[in-house]
Order: sequence, then C-alpha cells, then structure tokens
Amino acid sequence: MNFKKTNAVLGLITIFLMTAHAVYQMFAYITFYYNPLVSKLTGFVLLGVVVLHVILSMLIVFTKTDSVTVTYKRRNIRTVIQRVSAMMMVILLPVHVFEFELLKRNAGSAVKYLIELTLILFYAALMLHISMSFSNALITLGLLEDMKKKKIIDTVVLIISIAIFTAASVITLSVQLKMF
Repeated sequence: MNFKKTNAVLGLITIFLMTAHAVYQMFAYITFYYNPLVSKLTGFVLLGVVVLHVILSMLIVFTKTDSVTVTYKRRNIRTVIQRVSAMMMVILLPVHVFEFELLKRNAGSAVKYLIELTLILFYAALMLHISMSFSNALITLGLLEDMKKKKIIDTVVLIISIAIFTAASVITLSVQLKMF
C-alpha cells in the first residue's frame, strides 16, 4: 500500500475514533457520568492515530507534490480549505487536550471565554477538515469513482459534520460555562 492509501486509511480510522470520542464526551456532559478511563483511552488512541496521519500527510504534501514551494495555483479551493483546516487543528489541539485544566485554572475570569471560543474554532476546523476529506479518502482507496455519488457523499458528510459541530459546541459550552 502506498503513502496516500495508507494515509486515507488512517484518515478514515481517525474519523471513526473521533466520532466515538465525541459521542462519549457529549454523553458524559449530558449525563454528568464521566469515566476518565474511557475518556482518556478514546482520546489518546485517537491522538496517536492523528499524529501518524499528520506526519504522513506532511510527508505526502512536501515530498510527493508541487507543494515544496507552497504554491496553490494548481490546487482547488477544497484542497486549500483541507490544508488550512488541518493546520488550524494542529495549532488548536493542545487547547482541546488540556481544556479542563485550562478552564479550571481560569475559572471566574474572562480568559475562560477565550478558551471556549478556541474550542469552538477547533471543532469547526475539525468538522470542516472531515467534510473536505472524507470523499477524497474513498476515492484514494478506490471505493468511490462516480462524481455524482461523490457530491451526494460530500453533502451527507457536511450535514453530519454541521450536526456534530453544533451538538458538540452547544453541549460543551453550556456545561463548561456552568462548571467554571
């Protein structure tokens, strides 16, 4: 299997693990039943796969394409959005990983609102990246060839991404603002 196919598989695994992690975290916030083992297990397994995906993505972008010169004239807007959202996620991920500690340390201050805004931006970048990347992974793996089906899949994934973004943002924000 070549780098691009391996990375496509890692991307799909990441989406599956992220969904499991997000569903559990939203469940924990809604029910106030928090199991640190489940939370950390889903989170750190996901983080490991994400690190592999990021490293392989950078290898592909900077060694296999014309992006060594970082010019996008031959890239379409989806590719630009995919790469920019990936960079945003990498930059904002530490805030997400350490969000509870950051919020605890800044409880009662205006800084907590900046942290919450950063988390919402992280969720937005994540969902945007998934909605731009999902069908590309299927194409890379040879599982999708019909462009009409691609458009349908893109639309469905975008709708699901918006729903997850909205749910995660509303649930997380409402509970964390009450807690801190």
